[in-house]
Amino acid sequence: MTRTFVRMALASVLLSTASFGYYHFTRYNGTSAPFNAIPEKFDLSALRNNTVTYHIAENGPSNYATTDGFPLVVSQIRAAARVWSEIETSELRLRFGGIIQQGANQNAATPSIDVVFEDLPPGVNGYGGPTVRNDIVNTSAGALMPIQRSVVVLARDIAARPSWSEQYFLTAVHEFGHALGLQHSFVSGAMATEITRATTKIRPILPDDAVGLSLLYPTRAFKEGLGTVTGRVATAANEGMGLASVVAVSPGGAAIGTLTHPDGSYRIDGLAPGQYFLYTHPLPPALQGEATPGNVVLPVDPAGRPLPGGQQFDTVFYPASRIPFATVEVVANTSKDGINFSVTRRNTPSSIHSVQTYSFPGQRAVKPAHVYTSGARNLVVISGTGLIQGGQPAPGLQIGSISGVVSVAPGGIQRYAPSPDFYLQAEFQFGQFASESPGHLIFSRNNDLYVLPYGLRVVERAAPQIESVTRGDASDVVITGTGLNASTKIGFDGAFGTVRSFDEISGRLTVTAPQAAVGTTMHVVAYGADGQSSLFMQPAVNYANPLSDSDAATLSATSLPSGTESLLEISGTNFSDASTSIGFGTPDITVQRVWFPSPNRMMANVLVAPGTSGNTYNFTVLNGLRLTTQTGALQVTASKAGWLTLPPSTNGGLVSGATATLQLNGLSINGLTPLQLTVNDRPAQILSVEGSTITFTVPTGLAPGVAVVRVQNGAEVALPLAVPVVQQMASISSVTAGFGVSITPERPARYGELISLLVTGLPENSAPVGSQPKITLSIGGIEHRLLTVNPNGSFLQLQFSIQTVVPQGTQPLVITVDGSPVAPYSLPVRAF
Repeated sequence: MTRTFVRMALASVLLSTASFGYYHFTRYNGTSAPFNAIPEKFDLSALRNNTVTYHIAENGPSNYATTDGFPLVVSQIRAAARVWSEIETSELRLRFGGIIQQGANQNAATPSIDVVFEDLPPGVNGYGGPTVRNDIVNTSAGALMPIQRSVVVLARDIAARPSWSEQYFLTAVHEFGHALGLQHSFVSGAMATEITRATTKIRPILPDDAVGLSLLYPTRAFKEGLGTVTGRVATAANEGMGLASVVAVSPGGAAIGTLTHPDGSYRIDGLAPGQYFLYTHPLPPALQGEATPGNVVLPVDPAGRPLPGGQQFDTVFYPASRIPFATVEVVANTSKDGINFSVTRRNTPSSIHSVQTYSFPGQRAVKPAHVYTSGARNLVVISGTGLIQGGQPAPGLQIGSISGVVSVAPGGIQRYAPSPDFYLQAEFQFGQFASESPGHLIFSRNNDLYVLPYGLRVVERAAPQIESVTRGDASDVVITGTGLNASTKIGFDGAFGTVRSFDEISGRLTVTAPQAAVGTTMHVVAYGADGQSSLFMQPAVNYANPLSDSDAATLSATSLPSGTESLLEISGTNFSDASTSIGFGTPDITVQRVWFPSPNRMMANVLVAPGTSGNTYNFTVLNGLRLTTQTGALQVTASKAGWLTLPPSTNGGLVSGATATLQLNGLSINGLTPLQLTVNDRPAQILSVEGSTITFTVPTGLAPGVAVVRVQNGAEVALPLAVPVVQQMASISSVTAGFGVSITPERPARYGELISLLVTGLPENSAPVGSQPKITLSIGGIEHRLLTVNPNGSFLQLQFSIQTVVPQGTQPLVITVDGSPVAPYSLPVRAF
């Protein structure tokens, strides 16, 4: 295995540049068209459960703001990782792996991410990306260069940018994106550099970010129902523009972009059906300390040599216009090809770039600007290169918008008196039907054109404000203020409280605060569903935790054999699924799944990689804002042991009284010694043993939740394993096509037609009327997007359309509802 070490230089550091699309760390298999990109990304086949662990260096920042501290920093880092882990169209998941000594994981066999802290140059808040790569591998989904190790580097001095600030959190989100394989984007999302990033803590990513990650780690259903646009950016002389940014903008909606290949060709995936304006622009010029335009790490050829790109040309809307007038219609499951741009080369970069917008709903600057439909006009303060001359707006400067939802009022572009050399101001007015939406802005002057996606946000109400935070009953906290409602989320540093009640008359919220060490100062922020927060109007409100609980957490075992999987039980105080994470400070010990049978007890299946015997590892519990680490808590031994694994047929869980299978590893089954299997210490009837596969009957009367399975072969005892216990399976009672035509082997389901099915036998409380349970549906192993979901008590009606990639013949139809499997169903499928 060859490991390639990357330069972690300023070429991949977070600096202040203009921003606008997704792009990956890319290699090409040739130097001429057609260009086939080979991305650097984590190889999911090398990760159990498609999960990469991240580990946080124990030294932490060296200089904090008053009331800040390491546990609060760790809570924000965990929250930032969850942003990427919860993208539903991406297969990749991230899991907290504990606290480490900086540099301790360099020789770990399992791919992982290290979060470390360094002294950074002025103006640099963090950087990240792959640091160790393996040889290129070919997979069924195409070639890739596997990431073995990635790094997220954050500043040691955070006194001026405390952990509870939106800037610190959004920097962590951005650097995690680099660590997963995303480069800087140019559509103002999380992967934009900080100057034009248009995200907030409650809305930390935009569709462009989700598409970028989903292209690297797609679920089977990622592109279902979405469309594609392809084309080329070239001059009249047919010179292709490499690394040109191409952006598709839905008026008043999402913007998604990409960068061109070296020959100027491009492809934008993940577009919802509808009308789009498309535009292309060159990369912005490299700013101070940056090595390349747009601070993009250049693609390389098979020899590792950077490929050319980044030529300068005039920004245009499709096909070759300075104004958006021609739209492109995107159709579901269809590629719109031949959307080509004709551009004119130029010798110097555009004079307009690095534009930022601010609004002042109170006494604090908010970026990007938020304007309110409740006001006749809204003042926006704007900075950027090329906008100002001699303390006045530059002659000929015009500001417009793509959507038409907002426009600059007549005479509305003016000097900004408090700082006229660096800022100007513009008054915006609304169209007749303005509602909550993004405003994509256009700045033009002479021959220069600059587009700022999400340049402002149109919102309908003011940001929430907190007036008081007081202690309620037990661990409850009472929040009073303005603009609060039942959907308001209350953040305590990197964790959200649980809303218990909302009094509409007094506007008072009662919230259960996350766990924290006694005396911890929590920083309380109210977040609205429209992306605003109380930070728009006021600093975070301090609340000193008055509660005192034990920080101790005890493991049921202090050693595990190398190369095995086993149940560990952890006893402690006030654990919960939403806020408790555990780890062992190494990617070679991974937590596969965790259950919480009671507030004081956790059960975790832990996988120990082979080749780790003789090592001792720390154990960390992050419970809300409470962080505890036990040094040398778990030793890995070389002793022989049997262990259990669940085959796919049982992975969904055990059903009381049903038949199930499991795999016994590391112990021989010779038939001479009695084999015993228990579930929650109750004997289970063994039906058959074939090789290492045991088929058994699950004892009746098991309550849904989790059970402990144990196997003994004579004197040899396998390590225990926790297994979910689920309700008696619901079943599919009918499958029809069109207007009620039953699907049978004689009349199979056909590609593209609308299929309706009815699931019955669900628990009465699993799908209340009006709720939306989380459902997955696959046919022949291919995930499908649901068109209609109609839950009604114990019944569930679903509609979907069969994809053409499903093989013809009888295919397994597999459905889960809120994680519980529906009984398997065989669906006959044919093309026509």
